[in-house]
Amino acid sequence: MNKTVYFLSSSQQRSLIAEGWAEKLDVSDWSFKSAGWVTENRAEFSVLAMKELCIDISTFPLTRIEMNELGNASVIVAIQDTEFDDKIEIPSELEDKVIYWNLPNPRKRSASLIEEWVHYQEICDEIAMRVKDLENILPQLH
Repeated sequence: MNKTVYFLSSSQQRSLIAEGWAEKLDVSDWSFKSAGWVTENRAEFSVLAMKELCIDISTFPLTRIEMNELGNASVIVAIQDTEFDDKIEIPSELEDKVIYWNLPNPRKRSASLIEEWVHYQEICDEIAMRVKDLENILPQLH
């Protein structure tokens, strides 16, 4: 049976990065999806930062959170900058399958384009490490 990890972030930029990294994991029977809970345009810096790492997320669809897909997910990874992002409301009946990652929102923490670019590069590395940790956790989930 195929299981799904549903990555969520406010404008989907960080969840797209997580989905891109997750596609590189060596876990069978798992699929990955990302969505945002705020509608925004694609951040070019997220695409460019991942291209530097030879991962192309430019064709991943920008989607808003879909409650039916959220309910069907095996694991939900909510990526949120608790200081700057609006809070995501996940239904209480799904809380037992949520993993929270408190990660900076590059768009909201940057005073200039150069600073935003640097933040996106840093967040790509941080998300890579967290996604890599999932590789050890997912096979144990049934």
